[in-house]
Amino acid sequence: MTDYWANKMIFDLQGPDGKDQWINHRAEIVSRYQLLPEVEQAFLNDDIGTLIPVINPYLMRFFLLMLGYDDAKSIAVLESFQTEEQRKRVNG
Repeated sequence: MTDYWANKMIFDLQGPDGKDQWINHRAEIVSRYQLLPEVEQAFLNDDIGTLIPVINPYLMRFFLLMLGYDDAKSIAVLESFQTEEQRKRVNG
């Protein structure tokens, strides 16, 4: 189940100064949204494993890129959290 506020926060960070804001004002940004405590902590700690189930995959990919992952690394991280069943369903 996705978390509206977590997704909204990442969506809002897509602006021209989003990466700078995230790097320099992370705690302030997180405090603006009605996040569950565990989701808030996951954002503060870059805990991708906690965030993946609640973030839209497209927004998660953007978030990983914003964190400094390149395309290949962001895709690898996302794939590492897929189950074998999910891989078969997606990739045939």
